[in-house]
Amino acid sequence: MPAFEAREGMPYWIDLLSSETRKSAYFYSRILGWDVQEGDYRIARLQGMPVAGMVPQDTMPDAWVTYFLSTDIGRDAQRVAELGGRVLAEPQQVSLGTMALCADNAGGWFGLFQPEGEDSFVAAGEPGTPVWHECTCTGDVEKLAAFYGELFNWDIVDNDGYLLAMQDGAAFAGIWDAREQIPADVPSFWRSYLGVANVAETCSRIEEFGGEILRGPENSPFGLLLTAVDPTGAVVTLCEVDEPVDEDTLDEGDSILHL
Repeated sequence: MPAFEAREGMPYWIDLLSSETRKSAYFYSRILGWDVQEGDYRIARLQGMPVAGMVPQDTMPDAWVTYFLSTDIGRDAQRVAELGGRVLAEPQQVSLGTMALCADNAGGWFGLFQPEGEDSFVAAGEPGTPVWHECTCTGDVEKLAAFYGELFNWDIVDNDGYLLAMQDGAAFAGIWDAREQIPADVPSFWRSYLGVANVAETCSRIEEFGGEILRGPENSPFGLLLTAVDPTGAVVTLCEVDEPVDEDTLDEGDSILHL
């Protein structure tokens, strides 16, 4: 599996806040082929590469959280508050680095992640890994875009009403204006699309292992999409992507921006 180098302010990690991490680990291992280790903080790996974490919790709805790469998590957490967001959980050390859970100025949860050491490689862009990251905005989309643009120094462009976060001319995340589809009292939220090789086959496996299909399969600009809820109630979006053609041709330093 190739590893791609993330840059500061880009999506870097995903965590599942789960009320039953053992059940979550079983489900995703069967759906995505993850090898999930035991422990209070479970790390899911694919071909040895870490791809996600699972955090036990019992005080809020189960949900996936997208984390962004930080090189100074204390500074960035302070900036979150200055820009109108909130720090929900102060930076804390985990096995792979330091993490902080935050909320943006529209109430959407996201995280900051400062990895240990100087390496910032991620698995992405193929089955079993994140392939796209999207914020669904139910409030003032221009204000929300300004929050992330200032916090992470994003270059944000409008693509027919869909906002794209860009780096060196390549898009790595999107912001969708959902005010006409979702009630305003629903907080904005991030979702990370997870890749699967075959959506049709995945449909039957989701129900077999305790999940439920909410929407799809349906065509989209990103590929064939499927939205489901896992056995503990977390919503997950799956996207059909091709298997890597020739992994040997990719260097570990190749940027995620070139996917």
